Amino acid sequence: MTLKTTFFAAAAALALTAAPAAFAQDAGADVTLSNDAAASAAATAPAASGAGFTDTQVADFAEAMADVQALNEEYGPKVSAEADATAQTALQQEMTTKMTAAVEESGLTATEYNQIAAAAQTDAALRARIGQAMQADAGAAADASAEVESPADTSAGAETPAVEGAPEM
Repeated sequence: MTLKTTFFAAAAALALTAAPAAFAQDAGADVTLSNDAAASAAATAPAASGAGFTDTQVADFAEAMADVQALNEEYGPKVSAEADATAQTALQQEMTTKMTAAVEESGLTATEYNQIAAAAQTDAALRARIGQAMQADAGAAADASAEVESPADTSAGAETPAVEGAPEM
C-alpha cells in the first residue's frame, strides 16, 4: 500500500469516527444519530461486514460523505452559536434537508447512507474501501481542476483561434 493510499484510508477512518455517524432522514428529527442508533442501523444493513455494499454504493457514499461533512462544518458552528431555540431548530432542519439532498444526489437514499456509515464504524475493510473511493474522487477532482486551470497549448507555431468581432493584435 502506498503512502498516499494509506493517508486516504486513514483520513476516511478518521472522518468516519470524528464526523457525525449519520444524519436523521426526517427533517424534524435530530441531525445526528446516537451511537446506539448507528449501531442499530448497522444491524439492519444488508451485510454487517460491509461486503454487501457494492463498489458503486461505496463510491457514492464517499462522495456524499464529503458533502455531508462540508455541510456539517458550515452549519455546525451556526447551530451551536444560535441562542434562540426556534432559530436553532430551523438551522438544524435546513442542514438536514441539504444533507439529505446531497446524499440523494450522490445516488444513495438516506437509509443506505446511514447503513454504510454505521457499518464503517466497526468494519476496517469497509473503511479502507471508502478511503480508496475518497482517493479516487480526490484524484478525479484534481485532474478536473488541472484541466480547468491549465492554459491552452500556446507553444510556438500554434495558432490561437480568433474571436469574431475582436480586434486583431
